[in-house]
Amino acid sequence: MNKPAVLGLLLGAAIGGVYIALQRTELRRKDATIQPRGVWSLVPGAVGRLAFTMVAWWLAFQFTDADKYWLTGSLAVSYSLPLVWQLKQMVFPKR
Repeated sequence: MNKPAVLGLLLGAAIGGVYIALQRTELRRKDATIQPRGVWSLVPGAVGRLAFTMVAWWLAFQFTDADKYWLTGSLAVSYSLPLVWQLKQMVFPKR
């Protein structure tokens, strides 16, 4: 692999990893507290995390020589894999 591809993989994984870490922290905090206003109280945090992801992705596009396809692919995998794993555990719980 060449340097731009490796840089794209690393940056995509880092951006996706930070997003997932923030998402899981928010889910744990939500489970620990009672939400009197329901799901709408979670919207500002979700919008903030998505804005962070898009700004970090754009900055990586503009100011690095990372391969754009590897960056996007790595971000998509690192962004979605933990959520798919969590969905799998919800649909097929251990007995």
